[in-house]
This record gives sequence, C-alpha cells and structure tokens, in this order.
Amino acid sequence: MAHVRRGRKRIRAHANPFSEADVAVPLQPGDIDWKTHFDRKVPCRPNICDVGCGFGGLILALSSILPEDLVVGLEIRPQAVAIVEERLRKAREDGKASNVCVLRCNVMKHFAHYFSKGQLDKIFFTFADPHFKKSNYRRRIINESFLAYYAFALKVGGICYTVTDVEDLYNWQVKHLDAHPLFERIPEKELQSDECFKAMLTMTDEAKKVERNEGSKYAAVYRRVADPAKN
Repeated sequence: MAHVRRGRKRIRAHANPFSEADVAVPLQPGDIDWKTHFDRKVPCRPNICDVGCGFGGLILALSSILPEDLVVGLEIRPQAVAIVEERLRKAREDGKASNVCVLRCNVMKHFAHYFSKGQLDKIFFTFADPHFKKSNYRRRIINESFLAYYAFALKVGGICYTVTDVEDLYNWQVKHLDAHPLFERIPEKELQSDECFKAMLTMTDEAKKVERNEGSKYAAVYRRVADPAKN
C-alpha cells in the first residue's frame, strides 16, 4: 500500500472501501443539518461534491471559483479529513472558504444517504484508486452499479468530472460512462473555458505530484442527460 507523507505523518494514499469504519451515517439526506457544516443560519445543502477529496486542494479552489455554491468534500481516511479540516479552519480565519466543508464518508457504502435526487450540479472524481488487480475492479469508484447513484444525485444538465494519471483506469471509466444512458460525454473543446475543469487538472495535491513527476493526466467529463426511456 502506497503512503503519502504530510510533514512527519505517513498517510495511506487510498483505503479499502469495503472495510468497516467507525463513521456516523445519516439514515437519509434530510437528516443532515448542513447549515452547521457551512456556518449558515438558514437551511442549506451542498450542490457540488468532490468524491475522495484527499487533502482538500480542489475544494479550496472551488470555494473561490464557485462562491455562490456550497461544496462538500467526501473522504474515507480520517487522517486526511483532519488535515482538510485544519486547512479549512485556517482559510476561514482569513475570511475564505465559508462555502466549503469536508465529511468523512465511505462513498461506496453510504453515498445515497447524503444526497437527494437532483441535488448536485457537479460531482468530481479525481485521481481515484485504480485498484490494479482484476479481482479488485469492483472497488473502483466508477462502475456500472454506482453510476446509478451518481446519476440520481446529479440534476439533469449536471456535470460529472473525472481525471486520473492511470490510462487503464481512464479507459475503464470512459467505457462505463459511455455505456450509461444517463451520461453524455462533453467534447474537450467545450471545456476550455471551464474553470472547474482547469482546477481539477491542476489544483489537487495529486495533480501537482503528477506534474512534478512529468506524468500524464487523462480527463473525461460527462453531462447528466434526461432518461431517454421517459421521453
């Protein structure tokens, strides 16, 4: 298992999504008091989600790119969540990132507990665990089964962003998203002015590491479309 160093700490780069974890899980999306996470006085709920937000580089970037939106980062590793919480605390002391929060969450088990139908405008999957062994492909965060949950949470017209530095995982993700009737790929030329797309490619800790190592990035972005069976 690869590890990432943060100061003197060594943190696992990824975690087993099927392992049991001591995480409090809401029974349903309506049970979450989101205003406490965003320091709001009125009811609210996030409309942007970064799945596997790592050390928070992307959600911090999105806080300024999308100042009128509410961004939640979901992360399974408790050490990484603690680091993001500290980064957000410092940013808020400077009057920034009031529209961002992070939650510890096992997405592959509990994603449906957090979001109502059509709640999200954008969802991000950046540098996900590639799970190289064929026997572990079922652990990949984008697969046939879980795309149904993501399509449910995304509104029609919402955007699903993906990027990886592993070509095999890129091909896998594209294969499954292309095959799903509720997702339609957005041509890259249409993304050139998309600040969120640019941030996804450059602002995560993993993206910066790939650049330092002169590695490759493989991105694919999809739009949530209406169910053709209901037209």
